[in-house]
Amino acid sequence: MTIDVLFSNRINKDTLAVEIEGSICIVIDIIRATSTISTILARGSTDVVVAKDKAQALALKKENSDFLLCGEEGGLPPAGFDYGNSPLELSGINMSGKTAILKTTNGTVSMYGVKNAAEVYCLSLLNLDYTISLVSKKIKKTGQDLLFVCSGEGGRVAYDDVFAAGLGIKGLLAKGLKCRYSDSSKVALGSAMAENNIVDALEKSTSARLLRGVGLGEDIGFCAQLNKYNTGAKLQQGASNLRIIPC
Repeated sequence: MTIDVLFSNRINKDTLAVEIEGSICIVIDIIRATSTISTILARGSTDVVVAKDKAQALALKKENSDFLLCGEEGGLPPAGFDYGNSPLELSGINMSGKTAILKTTNGTVSMYGVKNAAEVYCLSLLNLDYTISLVSKKIKKTGQDLLFVCSGEGGRVAYDDVFAAGLGIKGLLAKGLKCRYSDSSKVALGSAMAENNIVDALEKSTSARLLRGVGLGEDIGFCAQLNKYNTGAKLQQGASNLRIIPC
């Protein structure tokens, strides 16, 4: 078993220590897509349909008027969307029994990039322990490789995602998981070990700076809450659209 980390969603299979198709993948976009997904599912949503772009998101909403259309462009909700990509805002919405549509700039791109993996999970700090426990049991049973996919910012590395991947690896080590850890996983672990405060760690990222630039800095503290939810998020295999369900 090998644990690897991809620092951005510009996927070059030749540089990976594992093969995506046979591996379990964990997608990370702390600020904010995977934090938003964790929140939507924790608020009772049955599933999240991941839109490839704004046109698809609006078309899905037109076909399904009762779906909740969430997402962002440049950090802000586009015209015609019901909600933005703010987990803080969505934490106050009752989504019981509802389907959500989500379109974002970075996180949803990552999900499409690894949709052919053996299994795909979405990780946030909000559901970190729950997700790591679930995945740890899975790979102990199957012997599959594990790839953390950091969504980054515009194809570049974003510190918040690498830091969260490091916390995930720290959690795997705490569970006694005996694997080969790639050099990139060791770099991620080092970033997690070097930080004493989660909010401060997230604030160091480009993602946080850009979010504050559009007046949504309060989301950073919300995204920094560790283990707020006991709800996992997993790609539903074989669905006609890319769909995330609770697990």
